[in-house]
Amino acid sequence: MVATLARDEESSLRDLENSRGFRNTGVVSASHTLLPLEFHQPRLSTPPASTPHCGANDLADMSLLTRFILDTSKKMSLHPRRVTMWQRVIPKIATKREYLMHLLLALAGMYARFDYYTSTRVESNPTDYQNNSCFVGNSSADVDLYRMTEHHQKGLEGIQEALCHISSETAEDVFCGSILITAFAFGSLSISGPNENIEPGLSYENQSPSTDWLRLCRGLVSVVQEHWNTLKLGRLRSMLIYNHGNDDWKLHPAFEPLSNYPRLVQGSRVLSIFARGACKALSMLRTFSNTICSSQTENSQSDKADDYDADYCNTIDKLEEIYKRILYVLHFTESGRDCPTSLDIQIDLEDAAITSWPQMISDAFIASLNSEGQHGIANGFSFTILAHFYLSLILLEDLWYLNRGIRKEIQKIACLVSSLNESPLTTLMQWPIAVIHES
Repeated sequence: MVATLARDEESSLRDLENSRGFRNTGVVSASHTLLPLEFHQPRLSTPPASTPHCGANDLADMSLLTRFILDTSKKMSLHPRRVTMWQRVIPKIATKREYLMHLLLALAGMYARFDYYTSTRVESNPTDYQNNSCFVGNSSADVDLYRMTEHHQKGLEGIQEALCHISSETAEDVFCGSILITAFAFGSLSISGPNENIEPGLSYENQSPSTDWLRLCRGLVSVVQEHWNTLKLGRLRSMLIYNHGNDDWKLHPAFEPLSNYPRLVQGSRVLSIFARGACKALSMLRTFSNTICSSQTENSQSDKADDYDADYCNTIDKLEEIYKRILYVLHFTESGRDCPTSLDIQIDLEDAAITSWPQMISDAFIASLNSEGQHGIANGFSFTILAHFYLSLILLEDLWYLNRGIRKEIQKIACLVSSLNESPLTTLMQWPIAVIHES
């Protein structure tokens, strides 16, 4: 997950040395306003009537902090080295800055909500969950959601101020805040609110795919790149280096017979389906991209059509890079880690920085996801490409803030595409749907 903020050292230094290249990566200035994520909860405009008094608030925050250290921190990464960062280093840094503690408690609250939702789903009748009846009248759930959102907003206000005065002395604090915000943004996909259906197979026809989390993450990437030399010497350096997040995948043919991927024999069913379909999916996306760009050429000025062409082609190139990193990992032999084979593969996938794609795609592509309620074929194609990016996150099956929420987002996109009645787009979504049905 933190790979969204971090890159391998070689590429980061390359960005620092080439300011024009840095601008072309689509990185958003860290000084831009950071907006809180919307949880679609109208009741959050005022505190719930049952909000506890100050002393109880302190106890609630202490409980959240304890939960973060003992529980949440252990589930934020698959790699033991980064788990240690979450357990020990990040809480220690957060104790020095109030806004960091707000962000940490918000993330702890996020995980508490996730745990609450999943346990409720198991204990409740699916029909009750679909009708939201298992949340009605649950005042403690309302209070928890309110406190989590309040911490999130206060933390964003604090880091916004810190960004205005960032220096080499405060860069580590801001980077710590960026990590916490990025984790919260990913996690928000899983608990967008009690009114969100999270049971597999339920209808998402009236729910729009989420994009706010993507903008929030991207607005903080430049913190790493502008202060790389300072951060790589600091306490959080293990959060910056991803051993397989490089160009080693270029040493192998991109798409080979499945027999050349020894790990598929031991991998999960969803990983096997992904590997079988990745090459064809990319080819189909490129074919449709050429079709839609040709259509733009016929119906608009040529320079605008060229912008569409460059944006889609570049975005699919980045998607292919992520897919090739995944397939490269499948060439590895067993690592010797003392863990199940499935987890062993996932750790190497995490170390390939496959969650780094939000910083790789352009601002123009992000803008194409904002239709303001008017969905056309171009907008539908952008969301279809986004669904294919999401599949890389599905493969990290043991990370709580990715798998369930990402499945939900892909299903939302499938419903959106279906509503457009565009047969080619519907065909492009068949493979992502097939993958998530196995996860």
